[in-house]
Amino acid sequence: MPTSFEDQFFTVDPGAPPPAGTQLVFQRVEFIDENDDGNIGTNTGDTFNGVNVTNVWENDTLTVELPSGAQVTYTGVTFYLSSGSPVFTPTDGQVLQNGTFVSSTFVTQSTQTPVGSFGPTCFTPGTLIETPSGARPIEDLRIGDLVETLDHGPQPIRYIVDGCFRAANEFAPIRFEVGSIGNDLPLVVSPQHRMLISGWKAELFYEQASVLVAAKHLVNGHSVRQVFGGPVRYIHLLFDRHEIIFGQGVPSESYFPGHACDALESATNHELLSFFPELLDYADTTQTTARSIVRGKEAVLLVN
Repeated sequence: MPTSFEDQFFTVDPGAPPPAGTQLVFQRVEFIDENDDGNIGTNTGDTFNGVNVTNVWENDTLTVELPSGAQVTYTGVTFYLSSGSPVFTPTDGQVLQNGTFVSSTFVTQSTQTPVGSFGPTCFTPGTLIETPSGARPIEDLRIGDLVETLDHGPQPIRYIVDGCFRAANEFAPIRFEVGSIGNDLPLVVSPQHRMLISGWKAELFYEQASVLVAAKHLVNGHSVRQVFGGPVRYIHLLFDRHEIIFGQGVPSESYFPGHACDALESATNHELLSFFPELLDYADTTQTTARSIVRGKEAVLLVN
C-alpha cells in the first residue's frame, strides 16, 4: 500500500544553481512511496505532489544566507520530476529557513533515498484541548474558536501555526508517558514548550504556587524522554494574552509572542522561528508570561 510523507523543500537545483542572492523560500510537500519499499526512487511510480520522480541526486549541498547574515549549509537530496522544477530537501536533520542562495555542490550519479532520512510521516497530533464544548483535537481548532484557559475562562484563538517537521537534533519532541505529568494519555510537545508545574515542588524550590518549565528540562530518561526520528507535527495557539491552556488535561502555555523579541529566550526563539518564521509578525514586547519561568539548571530539582 502506498505510504505518504510530508517534508520541507526549496524549489532549486544545486546542479544548475541560480545567481547568488536569489531568494529561497521553503514550502511543504507530500511525497508518496508508491511501492512502499522505504525509498523514494525512479521508475517505481514514486511521486512529489503527484508528479513522478525521474532522478534522485543524494548528498547535494546548499548554502543559504539567513536574514541575520549567518550562513547555513544543508546536505540533502535533489529530486528531478517529470514536469516542473527540481526540488531540494535536507537529509541532515536540519530545518530549512528562508534566505538567499550563496553556493551549492552536487553529485553526478542518480540513486534513491530512504524515506526515513528526509521526511516525517505527517500525522495528526490528537492532543485534546479543553474548550467550552468539551475536549477537541488540536488539529480541529480554528481561528476564533474558544479555548478554556486557567486564568481567564474561554478565550478566542487569534492565530494558529501548524506544520510537520523532522524530529531531529534539538527539535526532536518530548514525550510524556501516561501519568508522568498528570496526563491520562501520552502527550508530545516541542522541547521549549513550557509546562505548568504546581504543588509542593514549586512552593519548596521556587517559593511560588506554580511555575513554567520547558519540557526539555523535565526529561528523566524513562517516563519523560526526547524522541528522535520519524514524524513530528507542531501546532501553536496564540491568544490576546499569554495563557495557560489544557492539553490531554495537562496545563501548559500558549504561544508567547515575547519569545521573538527577548534575547534571553534565544533557544525558544530559535526553535519557534525556525519552524514558523511568520511569527515575527506577531512579536509583542508588551505581553508578560502567565507565570514565572524556571530556566536551565534551576529546573533540575523538578526531574524525577
